[in-house]
Amino acid sequence: MPQAPQPQKQTWFRQNPKKTLALVTAAALLFIVFAAEKTLQFYNHRQGVFLETEPRYIRLKEYRPLTRMMLPFPRHHLPYTDNPFTKKYPINVDNDGFIMPSRKHVRPDLSLVFLGGSTTECLFVDEQNRFPYVTGVILEQQTGKKINSYNSGMSGINTLNCIDILVNKVIPLSPRAVVFMENINDLSTLLYEGTYWNRNTSRSPIETLPKTKMLGKLLKEICIPNLNYAYKNLTSFLFPGREDEFAPARGKKLEVDQARLTREFAMNLQIIVDTCKARGIVPVLMTQANRITGKPDQVVAAYVGRFGRDAGLGYREFKEIYDAFNETIRRAARQNQVLLIDLAIDVPPDKTYLYDMVHLNDTGSKYAAGIIAAKLKPILGP
Repeated sequence: MPQAPQPQKQTWFRQNPKKTLALVTAAALLFIVFAAEKTLQFYNHRQGVFLETEPRYIRLKEYRPLTRMMLPFPRHHLPYTDNPFTKKYPINVDNDGFIMPSRKHVRPDLSLVFLGGSTTECLFVDEQNRFPYVTGVILEQQTGKKINSYNSGMSGINTLNCIDILVNKVIPLSPRAVVFMENINDLSTLLYEGTYWNRNTSRSPIETLPKTKMLGKLLKEICIPNLNYAYKNLTSFLFPGREDEFAPARGKKLEVDQARLTREFAMNLQIIVDTCKARGIVPVLMTQANRITGKPDQVVAAYVGRFGRDAGLGYREFKEIYDAFNETIRRAARQNQVLLIDLAIDVPPDKTYLYDMVHLNDTGSKYAAGIIAAKLKPILGP
């Protein structure tokens, strides 16, 4: 009796006709899209049209909205402070990129906005002791008004970044006053880069993002945000030198033109004052509290020595430039007849109030808030 023929094993495609059809359709669509792109590219190039370019963005220096982090004091900065830092500090950001507490009232009687760098940010100060917040609390108690006090400070930003924040984030809030404090970040940017409009990858006001890098960054943000954050923290811990934004300029003798540097700084201050006035906002300028005295203590001498020695910048020359920037702020306030809060004079220059060369500690932050509130109260109206 002849043996019955064995049934032939069906291929995956025969077993899954619907999936096969979907794959063929998808492949056909991809081919059509690719062919259409290449055809249009060829046609456009012949017509002198080139669209394969890299996108550019104005760099908005802010924390990402709704960020929640706990940050330790940076290990590489420990030699330049005499305060013990034994805990992590919270950074909570609202949905508009301001450090919380910020929008306490849905319908405030008035709002204040503080613009500046890390000395305004007060990152390594307890959340309830950061002076932008404490100032609002004091003024609420003294005036009986409902006050929202916004902290837009962020490490590394300078006056050009603040102008961008003022125009794009602050004006829509219709604040009664904008309180502005900068010095060391502008000094560093101009000293090491020569201009605000530089090509430093972290300080340049305009960022060019290659499409391949943009895709990788987007995928990391969407798929592995926590792993990506852990990786950044690990590399920061293992290679602290990478956090030096001015590393390419280190070791080069600096050409210091104090008059030009202060003139650049003054022009940006003028833009801030004029923009505020044009929008009916009261501009308030503050000098920066500091420990840069005629006889520097060990912490200040170590910091200036470390970052000034290899550039041929001595302590006396550094102090002269730094003081000139604070004096530029005073002159801008005087010439424009706007309120000046002189923290450089009013906050004692020692470790009781500042944990390093320019950053307030908890005591100093609360002390500064009292000074600021007293100066602001008369301009807030009845």
